[in-house]
Amino acid sequence: MTIRELTQILRQTLRPLYDEREAAAVAYVYVCAKFGMQRYEIALRGDEPVDDLLMADIQRDMEKLAQGCPVQYVLGETEFYGLPFEVSPAVLIPRQETEELVQMVVESFKERELSASKSLWDIGTGSGCIAVSLAKGLPGVEVFATDISEEALAVARRNAQRNGVEVAFARHDMADVEHIPFGERRFDAIVSNPPYIPASDRAAMHRNVTDYEPSLALFVPDDDALLCYESVARLAQRVLVPGGRLFVETYHDFHEGIAAAFSRYGLRDVQSVRDLNGQLRFVTAVNRGDRKPR
Repeated sequence: MTIRELTQILRQTLRPLYDEREAAAVAYVYVCAKFGMQRYEIALRGDEPVDDLLMADIQRDMEKLAQGCPVQYVLGETEFYGLPFEVSPAVLIPRQETEELVQMVVESFKERELSASKSLWDIGTGSGCIAVSLAKGLPGVEVFATDISEEALAVARRNAQRNGVEVAFARHDMADVEHIPFGERRFDAIVSNPPYIPASDRAAMHRNVTDYEPSLALFVPDDDALLCYESVARLAQRVLVPGGRLFVETYHDFHEGIAAAFSRYGLRDVQSVRDLNGQLRFVTAVNRGDRKPR
């Protein structure tokens, strides 16, 4: 079997699960990663035979892909913000939109000329993609990151080591605003991509998400959908320096409610920001610093 034939077989295998365009995209991601090539090289190297020993491994992977397992989990890695990241079912697969969140934070620090002796906290770090990317993009800034899952933290620590950056990781439930793992430290920025998908949306989502990615990192109760943003706002009020900034990714229907919640906790200049596709995706705010934590 040649590389080109393998690609076509994989596309056919995936068509019961995805539309034709997405099936092709998954096939190309897999083949390029497996053979260490760029997509355009498939046209150049397509007639190369696939080694029999490698083919046995590929057959096992194809079975997983046919069952709906995300290609990133099958490969055990993905790319985010131009960096390689390990991923497993213990963590969410990093999304392209979250790269925009990272870039917003990087630009904010650079605009304010913040560098040495400054710090930021990534709440709900998962794979560590945000924290590690910020540590890479903002050398000199101290980066801290927390998650409730020890399994996720283990992945995040390996990703920091893999990308050669220092990040201080700690286990923490974002709902706990009394016991913060970093003592009396104050932060110049907080960034978070917390769980925010209403549980009722689960039925309409693709099985490669609902059957494989961690529900704890995805879903919130329909009757308390803003609970994570309430927690993040309380933490921001407690540990952000006056003038420190909060950056969150969120659900498109939540912006009005988040703005109200942030204002209740002394945050000002609350702004909704659209992603590159024009969808409401992010909320930013500034700590006023004149209200007591509660």
